[in-house]
Amino acid sequence: VQAAGGPCGVLASVQAYILRHLLYVENRAEIAGISEAAFGRAVVEALADILWLVGSERRAVVAIKGQHTLTADEQDTMRSAKYKPDGLTEHLMVYTCTSRAQLRDTLQAHQHAYLDPTGYGVPLLLYSAVLSRGIAQVKDDIGSFDGSPRLMGAHDYCTQEMVNLLLIGRAAPNCFDGDKDLDGLKLNGITRRGRVGLLTLFEHYDSIEVGDNLKNPTCPVWVVCSESHFSCIFGKDQDDVESATRNGGRFDLHYYDELAKQDEPIRLSIDYDLTRSQEKKEILAHSKDLTPPLEHCIRTRWRHAKVDWNGTDPIL
Repeated sequence: VQAAGGPCGVLASVQAYILRHLLYVENRAEIAGISEAAFGRAVVEALADILWLVGSERRAVVAIKGQHTLTADEQDTMRSAKYKPDGLTEHLMVYTCTSRAQLRDTLQAHQHAYLDPTGYGVPLLLYSAVLSRGIAQVKDDIGSFDGSPRLMGAHDYCTQEMVNLLLIGRAAPNCFDGDKDLDGLKLNGITRRGRVGLLTLFEHYDSIEVGDNLKNPTCPVWVVCSESHFSCIFGKDQDDVESATRNGGRFDLHYYDELAKQDEPIRLSIDYDLTRSQEKKEILAHSKDLTPPLEHCIRTRWRHAKVDWNGTDPIL
C-alpha cells in the first residue's frame, strides 16, 4: 500500500511480480484474503525474481541497512567527497548471491527490512537493483543526450528507466522492441519479452511507443502508467485473455491502485472486437475527453475495446 506520492513506479512493479507469483506460479484461483505469511513469501519470491533478472540470472546483490557506526576517518572521507549523509547510504550492508536459491534465502532472512511500512524498502530495492545490474551497465542502459543519465525524474518521481530496470532487468529509457539507431545515436529499448508488461497513457497520446515485448508479457499482468501514476491491472484467467486477444471476445481484467486504499480490486469486463483492431483511434482534446484514462490505456493493447466497469464508478 502506498501512503503518499512518489514511489508508485517501484511499488507497482513489485506488485506486478507479486501478482504473477500468486496467480501463475502458485496458481491460486483467488488472492483476496491471503494470510500474512503467504503474502510475505510472495513478496520474497517477487523480489528474488526481479533481482535475479536484473543480475542477468548470474548474480544479484541484496542491500540492507546495517548498524555500522562511522569512524572519524570515514566521516572525513565522506566530507572530502562532498557526500551528505542521508541516514541510509552510509550504513548499507550488501550480500552478493550467486544462485537464485541463495538470493531467496537472503531476502527471506532480511524480509523485515523490505516489509516494514516505515522502513527503507523502496530505496533498498533500488540500491539492490543498481548494484545487481552494475553501476556502469545501468549508465550504459540509460544513455543520455546531456551526459547525465538519471533514474530519478522531476519531483523525485521514478523515471521510465527505473520502471524498466525492475520489469525487464534493463534500465532502458524507451519501451519499443529492441534497440534503434538514430543517425549513429543508439536508442535502447526492450530486448526481451517481459514476464509482466506495461501499458501507458502516453502511448494513447502518441508520446511513446510500447512494443510487443511489454504489451504481450508471458503472464497477463501489466503495470499501468496513467496521469503520472503507476498501478496494476491483471487477468486471473490467462487462457481467456489470450483467446480473446487472438480471436476477439470478452474477458475480465482486475485493477488495483496501491494509493487509492481499495478494499478489493475493480473488475473490468473487456469486449474486444478483432475486426476493429486496425481502425484509427480518435484523440480528443484533453479538456473535452471524459473517457476514463484507464480505458485509454487498455485500448492501447485492445484497440476500440468496450470496457464495462460492472457497477463501479469509473476512475476519472
